[in-house]
Amino acid sequence: MKLRFLIPLLLTALLPEAALAQAESDDAALRQYDVELVIFKNIKAPKSREFVLPVSSPSRDENMLDLSSASSVAAAAELGYTVLPNHDHRLLEVVERLVESARYEMLLHVAWRQPGLDREQAMPVWLRGGRVYGSEYASIDDRIDLLDKTAKSVPGDPQTETSFSFDEQTPEALELQQLEQQSARPQRGLYEFEGKITIALGRYLHAYTDLVFRRPRLTVDPVTDNQAQQEYLLARAADTRILNNHRLKEHRRMRSKTLHYLDNPEFALLILITPYEAPVEASAIDAGAASVE
Repeated sequence: MKLRFLIPLLLTALLPEAALAQAESDDAALRQYDVELVIFKNIKAPKSREFVLPVSSPSRDENMLDLSSASSVAAAAELGYTVLPNHDHRLLEVVERLVESARYEMLLHVAWRQPGLDREQAMPVWLRGGRVYGSEYASIDDRIDLLDKTAKSVPGDPQTETSFSFDEQTPEALELQQLEQQSARPQRGLYEFEGKITIALGRYLHAYTDLVFRRPRLTVDPVTDNQAQQEYLLARAADTRILNNHRLKEHRRMRSKTLHYLDNPEFALLILITPYEAPVEASAIDAGAASVE
């Protein structure tokens, strides 16, 4: 058989496979997943004196699904992100055991359905739970901001230099000054747990977490050689409550239908990702059966 007759036959044989590959590619683009999270804290975590590096809270923007905002949930639904009701949760028994445990305390249990998108297109989901701290508490974020401003200040420049009543610009003095300024104005409540998680699909499923658990520091821990300053700080230490951020920032490759566990000493996270297949409507089944007959 001549080559000019063989080529059309080969193309005809390959067309069904090419069409099937294209269909599978289209299905992958429309693939959906149910994501379920169980977040709990370890109430038996050590409460002794410890040194915790100051870590900022996760950043947030408008392009994310905020599960605590009805308007955000409605906007995300138009992009294929929908919050799942309780009867669609798969980890209810796990949550029940955690609630009954004397070692752990629940912070959040939530589930949503989303399309399988790459990281650039996937929408981060903003989470918050646990207790809400009142205005008598201050976030470690405020101290970080204050120290950053101090580091950038130019001596002698009234636009950048921070003024205060102490003889020396110690971090502790600046911290107290900032906290005193905060006490004079209302503050929003700080959640015990807060942060974001992004579930993305590349060659594999991936979870990107940036979460913090907030816990009050035991003391202000003033460090100064000036006795007068030290007495001033100690006298006001009981009035100052600073919330440290215990962070869980991690990238983990996921397997569907597998329960994954991420943690730090203060809190933990269970993730279950399950492929979702839309149920076939009865009318479509009847139509298919009629065509066969």
